[in-house]
Amino acid sequence: MKLNLTRKWRSKNFDQIIGQELSVRMLKNSLYLNHFFPVYLFSGQRGCGKTSTARVFAAALNCHKLADFQNDPKAIVLPCLQCNSCDAMMSAKHPDFIEIDAASHTGVDNVRQIIDACSLLPALGRKRIYLIDEAHMLSKAAFNAFLKILEEPPSSVLFILATTDPQKIINTVISRCFQLFFKPVERQILANHLTYICKQEKIRFESAALQLIVKESQGSARDALNLLEQVRFSSHMVSVDTVRAVLGHSSDESIIQLFAYVLGGNAKKLCSYLQDSQFSNYNPDFIFRRFVALLRELLHLSYDVEISEFTDHHEQLRNLLSSCTVLDLTHFLEQLYKHEPLFIKTIDKFSFLEMILLQMAQSREDSGNSSVPAQLASVSELDQDASKDSDWEYEQEDDQDDDYDDEIEGEFKQVETWNTFLQQIQIIEDPLLTSIFTQGKFLGHRQETSECRVRFSSDFSFFSDWLKNSEEQWFVPLKKLFGPNVIFSPQFDGKPAEKKERGPVRVVGPLEKKTTPSAKQYKQKPNTKRSQVSSFKGRVMDVSDQKIWQKTNMILQHFPGRVIMLAENRL
Repeated sequence: MKLNLTRKWRSKNFDQIIGQELSVRMLKNSLYLNHFFPVYLFSGQRGCGKTSTARVFAAALNCHKLADFQNDPKAIVLPCLQCNSCDAMMSAKHPDFIEIDAASHTGVDNVRQIIDACSLLPALGRKRIYLIDEAHMLSKAAFNAFLKILEEPPSSVLFILATTDPQKIINTVISRCFQLFFKPVERQILANHLTYICKQEKIRFESAALQLIVKESQGSARDALNLLEQVRFSSHMVSVDTVRAVLGHSSDESIIQLFAYVLGGNAKKLCSYLQDSQFSNYNPDFIFRRFVALLRELLHLSYDVEISEFTDHHEQLRNLLSSCTVLDLTHFLEQLYKHEPLFIKTIDKFSFLEMILLQMAQSREDSGNSSVPAQLASVSELDQDASKDSDWEYEQEDDQDDDYDDEIEGEFKQVETWNTFLQQIQIIEDPLLTSIFTQGKFLGHRQETSECRVRFSSDFSFFSDWLKNSEEQWFVPLKKLFGPNVIFSPQFDGKPAEKKERGPVRVVGPLEKKTTPSAKQYKQKPNTKRSQVSSFKGRVMDVSDQKIWQKTNMILQHFPGRVIMLAENRL
């Protein structure tokens, strides 16, 4: 019976182990010095050679030519694969090599059987070797039962633990082990290995196809061989197209074309392209990852950083950059990362991905300018006047401020966004914060510097520290409306508002009843109803202690009035 590639090309000696030079060197030096540890722990990702190396090491320990190797290590290859012990290892019938799958032997009873068997002497070799694969699957009770035998096993017994998740092995066990780390196999080494196997198996291949297989396997030799065999049985030749067909991956050209339709802002053409190209037949997770990779490469290219992916489409990427800005790319990435948690959980991933792409294209279409991101489309005209006047100059007179506000409303069209921000501030339910921002005058948001400027009265300058301390409350809605890179720049140079002299704060005792204050005691705002003022019934608070009522006294300096505790029936 013919074996599959992963079993047929499993490493049989140290020279055939690829990508683990450091671990192999330590094991061979251990054999050369005849110095062994009672317990070894091999840890690393799947398919990188842990179990194969453990079997080779076990075969070398019991190989009859071990003494010759110790005398002349350059002339002897271990294991020799010729002696009786090596033949027994090759046929998986060695009496002194016991391989246990910890995933199906997790209990204390299984560990007790191993402990009892440790008293037996080797039958064919020098050592009785126990290989416990997927050791992290053992229960905590089983590990505790293992502790004593692992610390002081019989001189004829050696343990090898192999795991892909060493974090799940308790520290008391790890401290008793000699640990070897198996890293992912490097791409070029794995590609050379696949090339050698293809030549030996007489498999027709393209070098680019093997590179694609190596990239997809992420350093796992077993995954690479399994994928190579799938492609081998799907076509007469291992080509890039056949590899993509097996994986369900689309080409880089189609991903670039997909992004071009998004930049063009034509949702109708994008939808037609998705249907005509039969994107639903591809792996949506791959499309999502490649789309993110394309945006990252475009960002790197915009900053003249060398790209590692899409290298064969450098000119096309340059053309895409001419139609978008860095803010566009960061906005698209933000949208993808925002939807990623739902994308991972959804059942119909392609429909969800299609919705995300159509939203991006629709936002570009609504902006009316494919070179400007949707959230900045309303301020595109500002760039034309930026070269004429690069400074922010404002006059202090009220009539000129009004003219400037009219210009902002007509040219920047962002007053509605600021009003939306004020509405979200009111939701926070912080009266002082709401009052401060409501009395500010919105001056505009500059695309070049991401600066959002608001003018406050000069007598509001003492609120500067307060705004910084409460930034966690109001900066989140500001970023949501004006972009993640927004910079808030308050100006405290406005004309001070007229103040009304406030009499001394009256202190009312706890037993004294306070009548409803008359309307003359308050300066009502134009939109304030008289019934609202008269409805505040309660006890006047004593706020004369400025250490305790620091914020309250700060407010009373600019907003004359009294502090009243409302009656309980109003709470």
